[in-house]
Amino acid sequence: MKRFIAQIRRARAAFTLMEVNLAIFIMAVGVLAMTALYPLGFRESQQSRDDVRAAVVADEVLGKLTAMLSSRNIEWKDWKAAVADAVERSNTGGVGNGWLSYFTKHRQDTFVVQDRASVNGHARQVFNALTRVASGATKAPSWNPDSKYAHGLVVQWGKRVIADGADRCAPQNDYSRVSIGFRLSRRAGALMAAPIYYTEIHFQGDQKEMEQ
Repeated sequence: MKRFIAQIRRARAAFTLMEVNLAIFIMAVGVLAMTALYPLGFRESQQSRDDVRAAVVADEVLGKLTAMLSSRNIEWKDWKAAVADAVERSNTGGVGNGWLSYFTKHRQDTFVVQDRASVNGHARQVFNALTRVASGATKAPSWNPDSKYAHGLVVQWGKRVIADGADRCAPQNDYSRVSIGFRLSRRAGALMAAPIYYTEIHFQGDQKEMEQ
């Protein structure tokens, strides 16, 4: 009798097949949920690294240009010629001015960002045009972008508003200052979704040389 009761107790202590299947199901759901979160975490981690890299590269590029263009050894004619060349290159090569210069027409009414090699080549031309400054200025900086990333550089004249009479104002180019925008992205197609790092540089040379 005692042996029979012990067998019953042992039988009651076991798990049924349904309980085992339910436990496996719950565990599988948890594992699948964790697996689904892994790609999201990996993507966010990669994006964070790219954002940090973009900030570092932007600081390097814009810092070099600021240090060079802020030199008081640059004469007004050289400043204006170099910036005009960079602005012209920023407005050519694509379907429009500025950042649109990095776009190419894909189909009717459809525009896409150029391939990474073309994007980097265009940005390098803008950079080199801006660094062609003579008159004993500081040595022109070099820029060697990582080919694994797409780099965008746009240079534009500063703007000022001039009263045009009859309570009207007309924007005009301010040749004494220049605005520079920089972008970086791992994929060329996502370049326009990347944040813009921006700086503005004023002419620091002899103000008497400036055209009025």
